[in-house]
Amino acid sequence: MRKISYILIGLLMVLLGVFFLVETWSSICVHFKTFTGKAGKAGHYWWFLWVLLGAVIFPLINRVLEKNMDFIKTFSHEFSHTVVSVLTLQRVHSFHAEEKTGEITHSGNTRLGFMISLAPYCFMFFTFPLMALRCLVEPGFLPIMDVIIGFTIGLHAVCFKEDTGNYQTDITRHPLAFSYIYIFAILLFDLSLILMSYEPQSNIFYAFKDYAVHLWGYVSMLWS
Repeated sequence: MRKISYILIGLLMVLLGVFFLVETWSSICVHFKTFTGKAGKAGHYWWFLWVLLGAVIFPLINRVLEKNMDFIKTFSHEFSHTVVSVLTLQRVHSFHAEEKTGEITHSGNTRLGFMISLAPYCFMFFTFPLMALRCLVEPGFLPIMDVIIGFTIGLHAVCFKEDTGNYQTDITRHPLAFSYIYIFAILLFDLSLILMSYEPQSNIFYAFKDYAVHLWGYVSMLWS
């Protein structure tokens, strides 16, 4: 990809990052108001405790069974590459994952290659499908689902901590500033989407809809 493309996409990601940050803060404010109001006293915040429990469980399991968890972490890494390859209409030829090493091979248009190479560091591909399934779960089983969702967040957090660095060819194949701007902008998107999904009377689908409406509103405001 040409230098000018990195600059333009990087600037776009900075603008989107600011938008994602605003959405994150707005959702935090909604949760705070809910917590301090009647809905909060009725137990709205139990979801947070269950998700937090799941997010803490994975790092603990990873510490105790570190060698046995290596395959899961490698699989998660390569799976993220694969999903984005498919979403960007690449042809995936092979998928390989072992305890300490993994690789996928693909072919196709390379213009969106940065999305494929940086996917494992910022996209939560196990978390969001589970949040979609959460809509179908009976209320009595929601705590179990929230613990599982938290578990996947913990998995991503551990993988991010262990894998992210200037030694990663996924990251260094692009300008470092561009790679990190993209990664942290998408992480803000992930965080805000999770928070918005847990707002009262909301879910992952309403959160996506609200995101589209809010983004269109900001674009219209800037355009005018």
